[in-house]
Amino acid sequence: MKKGLLVLLVAVLAVVSSCSKDAKINRRLDGEWTVVSIGGVAPEATESYVMKFIKEDKLSGNGTFTYTFMSQSFTDAFTYSVLDQKITLVLDGTADIFSVTKYEKDRMEMIDTDGDLWVLDPK
Repeated sequence: MKKGLLVLLVAVLAVVSSCSKDAKINRRLDGEWTVVSIGGVAPEATESYVMKFIKEDKLSGNGTFTYTFMSQSFTDAFTYSVLDQKITLVLDGTADIFSVTKYEKDRMEMIDTDGDLWVLDPK
């Protein structure tokens, strides 16, 4: 009986701990982020990438991805959710999953499904 209660307690703590990390990631995401590099490559001087996350609830939200090249900007809307320290971003009906490796107020790092490291700084 004691062993069963211990297993149940550990399972509950794991779920609560995971949810709180996900909620913390979502709180820190809220706002505008400039993409510093993708796969170790910085954008050219004439281009920029900005992701704006708008938190809607504890683990999800929406936002925009703005790409600027040669003084022309293009913006696409997306939705996202955070689960198990991964961000699932849905843009134009396609879902991309990013594994968050660092989430601080002054830097966000995440790895996409191709294995490229995205480094973002708050705007």
